[in-house]
Amino acid sequence: MFCEDESTFLYDSISRKVWVLKGREYRRYVTGSHQKVHAYGFLSENGKKMFALKNNLNAEEFLKVLSAFLHKFKRAILILDKAPWHKKSKKVQRYLKKHRRELKIIWFPTGCPEMNPVEESWRQAKNEVNGGRVHKSFEVMENELRYFLKYTEFKQDMVEYLSP
Repeated sequence: MFCEDESTFLYDSISRKVWVLKGREYRRYVTGSHQKVHAYGFLSENGKKMFALKNNLNAEEFLKVLSAFLHKFKRAILILDKAPWHKKSKKVQRYLKKHRRELKIIWFPTGCPEMNPVEESWRQAKNEVNGGRVHKSFEVMENELRYFLKYTEFKQDMVEYLSP
């Protein structure tokens, strides 16, 4: 059983709480860039995972990632949120119907991101990769994000997340 989610990572620093000496001014450096990368993530209850970084967040990219996921894991129960590119796309619905023997879909309730354990992975990644610093380039940030998602062991208790 896997949960899936997407998140967008901006090429900029994320503000954190900081200590500043009284009377001193705090300065936060920003890139001013609008570059971003979209991450698609799958996590299972037994620690298996797959992450993919893409330039777009839409049905076409989701289908590419979903196809790669199915190629890697062969069969799965997949819990999805009701993002428009999951639920409303005719292409995605046709793909899910075509692969219904290999891929069983369960839908998260509408408006319940706190039930999705992948959300915690995004929080950790944004805190670690973008938290309070600016990277030398967008490519450096993207590579660091890719490395973090590949090598970090996410140990979310799926039963705890999925129980309201």
